[in-house]
Amino acid sequence: MPLLALLLLVPLLAEIAMFIVVGRWIGVLATLALFIAIGVIGSLLLKRQGMRALREMQTALARGEPPAEPVAHAALLVLAALLLIFPGFLSDLMALPLLLPPVRRMLIRWLGVQAKRRGGFTVWPGGRGPGGGGTVIDADYTEVKPEGGRDPSLPRIEESRWRGPDDGDGRGPP
Repeated sequence: MPLLALLLLVPLLAEIAMFIVVGRWIGVLATLALFIAIGVIGSLLLKRQGMRALREMQTALARGEPPAEPVAHAALLVLAALLLIFPGFLSDLMALPLLLPPVRRMLIRWLGVQAKRRGGFTVWPGGRGPGGGGTVIDADYTEVKPEGGRDPSLPRIEESRWRGPDDGDGRGPP
């Protein structure tokens, strides 16, 4: 059996076994109700924590600080919410520690140490590494409106160097 199939099959079988154990322990209907309630809680947590993380990141940026810690906390809370939404009780048990702030802080510190030990990491905008695709054009721009807009200080489209082969009104071929 290929390793990937085994890695996918073992957690699935463990979740099914845990579902059967819990079902025998508290009953089928109670197990289903618990299963649904945990999924709903995970969904609510995902929504609430996403908005909270956004506010914390904006606050950090407003103070002039990098939002690394709020982003890390938000990422771990999103992971916890997804584990709660994912069907199964073992995944729910893995999510519970991530809901505790001291555990998240400890995990963030550990991940930071691991990143430094491995030489750090770089985040590239757009998900591309250096030379990893796409041409980067560094440019300034000036908004050009067909009729000059209401602001007379803006250039008119007729004054643009980038006009195409048209009649000069900026609206395309005659």
